[in-house]
Amino acid sequence: MGPPTETRDAILDAAEREFASRGYAATTIKHLAAAAGVNGALLYYYFADKETLYREMLRRVLGAFAAEGVRRLDGAASPEAGVRRFVELQMEFMSARPHVPRLIVRELIDYDATHAEVQIAHAAAALFKRLCEHVEHGQRAGAFRKDLEPRFAAVSIIAQVAYMLVARPAVTILLGEGPDGPSPDTMRRFARHAADFAIAALTAAAPTPSLRATGPSGATQPGPSAGPRKRPVTTATPRGRRGSPPDRR
Repeated sequence: MGPPTETRDAILDAAEREFASRGYAATTIKHLAAAAGVNGALLYYYFADKETLYREMLRRVLGAFAAEGVRRLDGAASPEAGVRRFVELQMEFMSARPHVPRLIVRELIDYDATHAEVQIAHAAAALFKRLCEHVEHGQRAGAFRKDLEPRFAAVSIIAQVAYMLVARPAVTILLGEGPDGPSPDTMRRFARHAADFAIAALTAAAPTPSLRATGPSGATQPGPSAGPRKRPVTTATPRGRRGSPPDRR
């Protein structure tokens, strides 16, 4: 192996691949050492145990994504440019490291992000906060709708590319892309679509308020009927026979 830094990085690179393909529980030190091209003793020299290596691997992946995201958002010329830059980063970063989406999904599903709480909190404090600030900036400038919750808007922006990457096998079938999955060109075109879609949602006119009212319990109550109005039924005043004055007795 090369210098210590290169050896450590090689171990972390192998850890990304192995943990993504096998899962945390099924991955052993032997698997990791073999994938990194080192012996087990050397792996323990750099990392105290498997969990320490796993947490450091997650920190490196999420930290690199967050740092690059903050850099791109801080350099954006406008809120719209910031949204587009974020979506582009998502696709570029995850396409360059195709095992990372599976790695993150395994952690979220199998362990409820237990191993990644600190890393996710750091990303939230940095990148997610920046994305929310871009939405808020756009709202203050009159470029984005003011009726949207910035945090929800940010989650929606993130979700498009995230789903495309996580659901890749299903997307492959839906798009008819063949056994190798969506091509790089398809992924780039989808990133542009996702950015356009997000901007369209952020800049669209606010929907007309619904006629449905909310009851005391929070349940939605039926609004007025949209059917044809009926004429009120009235009771006629009794009169005498035709040609005779009313009976005033």
